[in-house]
Amino acid sequence: MATLAHAQIRGRPTVGGQAPRGPSQGWWVSGGAAGVVMGTITDGASSARWEFGTTPQWQARGTIEKALDIATTLGVSAGYGVMNVNVSRLAVPGQVTPDPRAVCINRCDAQLETWQLMGQFRSGGSPGFHTYFEAQGGVNGFRNLRTRDSTAAPIGPSTTQMDFAGSLGFGFGYTLSPGLVLGLVQDFGMGWHSQEKLPSDASRTYRTRATRATLRFKF
Repeated sequence: MATLAHAQIRGRPTVGGQAPRGPSQGWWVSGGAAGVVMGTITDGASSARWEFGTTPQWQARGTIEKALDIATTLGVSAGYGVMNVNVSRLAVPGQVTPDPRAVCINRCDAQLETWQLMGQFRSGGSPGFHTYFEAQGGVNGFRNLRTRDSTAAPIGPSTTQMDFAGSLGFGFGYTLSPGLVLGLVQDFGMGWHSQEKLPSDASRTYRTRATRATLRFKF
């Protein structure tokens, strides 16, 4: 009887205690940087083409994710950066010559604040070296388009423009510890810009490519 009683006491959970958190529970947060290449955007609001070039430009990025099981998370990602852009005048129907009062009449170097807010689905992972897949959908935002000189003169309206956007990515990761993972992701995406004031033959879609380095923590 003593042996049985002792076994029952050892197997009984501690009063007021909590069961250990399993691998499918908890939250993940991540932070990192991305080298982004963005395609040319035709913008009717500023009557200009935004040419970002082929050189990657830096953005900061972070996520918060809920673990659905040992290899799957669902969460939100956010990114922000200031990107250099070459602005050229867009021909507007009925306008023969540009307005002489306009800033950046023909072509000029400028800067543009960019941000992203997207829902994210992530699948994959294991101890040690592993691969994983990411899918995102949400919005790209653009604001504060200004000349890249001492005047920093605004070009076009000052309102924030938001585009529907999405991307798919494939990544490689390495588990440094059960709650710490280093990752490198290559993703490809597409955005849909506003049609407002665009010429009928102008495309409103653009492509994006990003290489992202991230450090993920579980809590």
